[in-house]
Amino acid sequence: CSSSAHAKSSQPVSNNGRCGAGFGGTTCLGSKWGNCCSDCFHCGSTPEYCAPPKCQLGYGLCN
Repeated sequence: CSSSAHAKSSQPVSNNGRCGAGFGGTTCLGSKWGNCCSDCFHCGSTPEYCAPPKCQLGYGLCN
């Protein structure tokens, strides 16, 4: 993952803290829960959500 990776601008931002392909392709980028999407399909901002290999590139940031 790269910290410069961004979700596609056409993706809807999560409105319930869930993200990824299983949740309508929603992104965490810009959500109130955090900008990272974990491998468990939750938005957050801590290493559990943002650090590889736990983060989902394409549905938020990966640091």
